[in-house]
Amino acid sequence: MAVVPCAIMRPTMGRADDLAVNVLRQGHPLRIKARGASMLPLLRNGDVVTVTPAAPTDIRVGDVICYESVPGALMIHRVVARAGDHLVAKGDALGSVESVSRARVLGKITVVERSGRPMRLDTLAARLRNRVMATLSRRTPLFRLAVQAARCLRAAARG
Repeated sequence: MAVVPCAIMRPTMGRADDLAVNVLRQGHPLRIKARGASMLPLLRNGDVVTVTPAAPTDIRVGDVICYESVPGALMIHRVVARAGDHLVAKGDALGSVESVSRARVLGKITVVERSGRPMRLDTLAARLRNRVMATLSRRTPLFRLAVQAARCLRAAARG
């Protein structure tokens, strides 16, 4: 499986994102490189994630999904709620949410690789943790501050 860069909260990557969208729409899993800081602490800039195609009915609150924010531009955010035929998605480190039509969902993140070490998101323990993260992220204003504080501490520790 190839690794394709994925924009998180960035302008479109053009042909790479278009290729990734086509591969996922054909039902094939894809490994992509996450970019940005909107999903801290779960995803860091440069982590490689596996996107597994999933039917919109298989997406649950807490799942981390890959979707097209606009045609050809990929986003990776967590589902924090359902609203009729839309999902409400939010970056863990962001204060705002986005309504995502089910037709724009390309799949869900099943594996996160950091420094070559895989972390599965499709185990029972991971699904429970993701559900808690979605609840905290959506309902706790202090969650965003805690994420920012952790980010500052990590940066200070690196020097």
